[in-house]
Amino acid sequence: EQRMRYVSDFIGAVKARQAEISQGLSNGNCVNFETYQRLVGQYQGLQEALEIINNLLKEEEDDR
Repeated sequence: EQRMRYVSDFIGAVKARQAEISQGLSNGNCVNFETYQRLVGQYQGLQEALEIINNLLKEEEDDR
């Protein structure tokens, strides 16, 4: 189904961005604490987006 492909692509893109952020943090790419906080916040926001998508998909599956 076309919609599931978009959802899968979205999830893949979010996970790829999380990996980039994680790699940047572990490499010490933060020039200051504010940058560190921003990147950690972005990572957490992306994680929350994944949890929302997963919950919606689970609800949809449960309704079937």
